[in-house]
Amino acid sequence: MATPRLRRKHKKMGRKTLYKKSMIKQTENLILMGYTHEEVAKFFEVNVASIYLWKSMYPNFADALNITKDEYDSNVVKSLYKSAIGYTERANVKQIDDAGNIKIIRTRKKVAPNIGAIKMWLYNRQPDKWKPEAELVKQKYDDTAPAPPLTINYISAPPVRPVKITIGK
Repeated sequence: MATPRLRRKHKKMGRKTLYKKSMIKQTENLILMGYTHEEVAKFFEVNVASIYLWKSMYPNFADALNITKDEYDSNVVKSLYKSAIGYTERANVKQIDDAGNIKIIRTRKKVAPNIGAIKMWLYNRQPDKWKPEAELVKQKYDDTAPAPPLTINYISAPPVRPVKITIGK
């Protein structure tokens, strides 16, 4: 009977990688801000080749590099819509009974629609219907034409009479 060949344990060649799991979240944030792969490499103070190597070796890092702004924007749009129409959320409320025991009661909390979110949604989705007229009207003046005359209307009001206030008797 032949004995199996013993495998030799080889030492890894080269230096230790600078990659850390904590870089994934930072990379997502950088990509969201519009950084390119080259700028991400400069941020982490490594060569661009290292970024591509890490991308091939670590799937989570590759996902962070490939994330698009559209995904984040769609989440914001969903949140804005939810805020505009109002929603119901679950909440846990702590109550203390007569014996001093703490009870956790699950309830539903109604969140009212947010007026600011409604305005933003309508202004951006249907500006011709919902934007105030003052924002839509822009005056254009010719550079050679004189400036329009400035008129000031003074409102004359009757003088205010002093009123005597007495306190007590």
